[in-house]
Amino acid sequence: MRNEGSPLTFSAQSESGHKQTSWCISPCDAPLAPGDYQLKLNGVKVENTVKLRQAGTLHGVYDSRAGTRSAAWLSLNVGGIIGGVLLTVSVAGSSKNAFYFGAGVLAASTAIFFITYRADRATVSFTPEPPPDVHNMPTPAVMSGSQHATLDRPSLGSTPGLGFRLAF
Repeated sequence: MRNEGSPLTFSAQSESGHKQTSWCISPCDAPLAPGDYQLKLNGVKVENTVKLRQAGTLHGVYDSRAGTRSAAWLSLNVGGIIGGVLLTVSVAGSSKNAFYFGAGVLAASTAIFFITYRADRATVSFTPEPPPDVHNMPTPAVMSGSQHATLDRPSLGSTPGLGFRLAF
């Protein structure tokens, strides 16, 4: 699974529901059996089910609209404050122009909010080739015997070299 830009969290749930959800942070390799999958990028569902029938590469594109959502909330808050003040002034001072202007500011800020507030979007495409970063790489060597990695952890309190370092 690959993408352009900052890393994305890919998750794949089989449509049959029999297999456990697979997930990884791109760029990554995850074995997926042939089948139909519902994919998510950074927790956002991809619109269509992805059908995997052969080995290949999934390319994800995540379109974050956090900036426009922030602008939408800012517009609604500032417009609400200004419009509310103008409405209050118009009621206290009996000014029809301030009332209409305040109502217009409230309506405009609400319209801007609904026009610009959009959810994030995720899309995934499939290519039946290995990712470009692994082209022409040698196949991994076959390991024989009982070779495996271990992590030797000494008991608590006997860890040599345990310390605290503070640097400015």
